[in-house]
Amino acid sequence: MHNWFLSLNLTITMLLCATMAHGEIYTLDEARELYKAGKYEEAAPTFAKELKRKVNNGSLNHWYGVCLYKTGRYEEAIPYLEKGASRKVTSSNFYLGRVYDALYRFDEAVDAYSKYFELLADDDKKPTEEENLLMSKAKLGKRMMRGVEQVQVIDSLLVDSLSFFNYYKLSPEAGKILGADKLPSGMHVNGNEVAFVPQRGDVLYMGHMLEDNYDLYQSGRLLSGEWSPLQAMSEVLNTTDNQNYPFLLNDGQTLYFSQDGENSLGGYDLFVTMFNTERGDYMLPQNMGMPFNSPHNDFMLAIDETIGVGWFVTDRNKIPGHLTIYIFIPNAQKRVYDAVEGAQLSRLAQLSSIADTWQEGSDYTSLLTAIDNIKEEEAEKIQEFRFVLCNGIVYTNSDDFHNETALRYYNQSRSAQQRLDDKQRTLSELRMQYARANSTEKEQLTERILVLEEELLNEYNEPMIYENRARNAELSYRNIVIE
Repeated sequence: MHNWFLSLNLTITMLLCATMAHGEIYTLDEARELYKAGKYEEAAPTFAKELKRKVNNGSLNHWYGVCLYKTGRYEEAIPYLEKGASRKVTSSNFYLGRVYDALYRFDEAVDAYSKYFELLADDDKKPTEEENLLMSKAKLGKRMMRGVEQVQVIDSLLVDSLSFFNYYKLSPEAGKILGADKLPSGMHVNGNEVAFVPQRGDVLYMGHMLEDNYDLYQSGRLLSGEWSPLQAMSEVLNTTDNQNYPFLLNDGQTLYFSQDGENSLGGYDLFVTMFNTERGDYMLPQNMGMPFNSPHNDFMLAIDETIGVGWFVTDRNKIPGHLTIYIFIPNAQKRVYDAVEGAQLSRLAQLSSIADTWQEGSDYTSLLTAIDNIKEEEAEKIQEFRFVLCNGIVYTNSDDFHNETALRYYNQSRSAQQRLDDKQRTLSELRMQYARANSTEKEQLTERILVLEEELLNEYNEPMIYENRARNAELSYRNIVIE
């Protein structure tokens, strides 16, 4: 594993600069149309050319500064946006705030947004909801910079964004991180979920979207070997924002997950919470701060306590189609940088170079070797059920069936069993109500109880009937003869 993505990022930036420096020159009107269409790379050369003749033109400075910002050339954008602001271009102050955010200069970002808001007020205008949120995030970043944690990041990986979870190498004791294709086929998922299953394998956790946002859900393995329907986790965790990528420590109480919204610095931020056994619920989640979080997306933090390393993934390096995984040494207690400030602190907060985080004289070879030595096994699909066909042949997933008719019968068996289980639970509840009821209520409950008892009696054999049909159809299709 090597930290080579930074050189790749530098190459991309150099190519981008060359493109902007020698790009096609359009007329000013054409460049403005390209700018309005979001084609900043194409518009920039024309603005740069015009600025040679009109150095103090506020609009040209603003347009070119925005083009530089939009293409990642943050430091270069500052003097042009400052010139635009000095020439009364109100939105130059807003984009200065965006540039300072990207550079982790949050004090200056707050000042720039404040100036922008003042100028809006002078024109009897109000900031948009998005602009207010950016101000809140800049203030959050300002607070976070006072407590950047000293974390030793020992390695980094540049990985495919769609399959990043396949690159996590955790010891068996830490559990498994699985993609949606490894989840039980009977579990209704959208296809892009990432789930965590602890070592014991009897529960899974994942972020799942039902309506407008992702929430945290869990499912438990039943005695039958099947999995219970997804159940939303605590309301302390699930808010109107998106919650995703949960990971539970071996203690069964410490939960890491990602969340966006007003409490996050970027898109997804990493949060941690603990289950309070006295209250029977989770404590209020806490943002993990920097360097774990950034103005971008940071998620899927996992800690392997057996080896003593942690993992998380981020898109902060903005390499198209790729994410960066950082491997770090978790601290027993949080330690922050007290004697570091300015540009050096910003570099540490951004993880500009992981070598900056290494302790003098430390050798991480043994840890990296321990990770490399973890036996890589292809993640098995989670067992959906346990269906004994014959002679030691056991099916645990729908994909095990060879015959569609047999699978259909078995699904009918499972559905019939689920209906029986639901009715049995309802009957048990009614009987408990009956025991506490007065005479009038008992009369009302009696009929319902009798109807349910009769239905259960009539339907009792349905699951076994369909299961036998499934078994016979599968045996016939596979030409298996039971002697």
